[in-house]
Amino acid sequence: MGYLTEYFSKRQFDLAKEFSAITRKQGLGGDYIAIASKNGLVAGPNNVAYGTAKAAQQHMVRLLAAELAKDKVRVNTVNPDGVIVGSKIWEGAWAEGRAKANGITVEELPAFYAKRNLLNEIITPEDIANGVFSFVGLLDKSTGNILNVDGGMANAFVR
Repeated sequence: MGYLTEYFSKRQFDLAKEFSAITRKQGLGGDYIAIASKNGLVAGPNNVAYGTAKAAQQHMVRLLAAELAKDKVRVNTVNPDGVIVGSKIWEGAWAEGRAKANGITVEELPAFYAKRNLLNEIITPEDIANGVFSFVGLLDKSTGNILNVDGGMANAFVR
C-alpha cells in the first residue's frame, strides 16, 4: 500500500519538477493541469493508496500554484469521478470485479455509476478535456484551483 502511494506521488512530483524547470527556462508562462480524482477529497474504504496519492497530487498543485505564479504559470486540478466509458482502468478484471460487487453486468456499469452523481450523467474523457479547456482556454486568471468533473458528488464538494 505505501509503495503505491510513493510511486504515484513520485511520478507526479518528477513531472512537475521537469515542467517547472522547462517553463522557467522558456519564460513564457503557461498552464499545468493535473488530472486527479474526487478520491483525493473523499475518504472511503479500500482506497488508502489511491486516495492518498490523489490527495498529495491535489496539494502539490496548490503548492506549485503559489511557487510558479511569479513566472505566470497557472497550476490547477481537474477531478473526475466514475469515468468508465473510454477508460482503460475499466477493461477486463477491474470492471468485472466492480460489476460483481454491485450485482450488475459490466454493460450496466456506466449507468450504475451515473446514478451516483447528482446530475445522473455518465462522465466521459471528453468531459475531462472540457474541464482542462476551461482552465487553459477560459480561466486565464485562475490558479491553485480544483474543478470537479463528476456530475456532482456532494461528498466531494470542495469546502
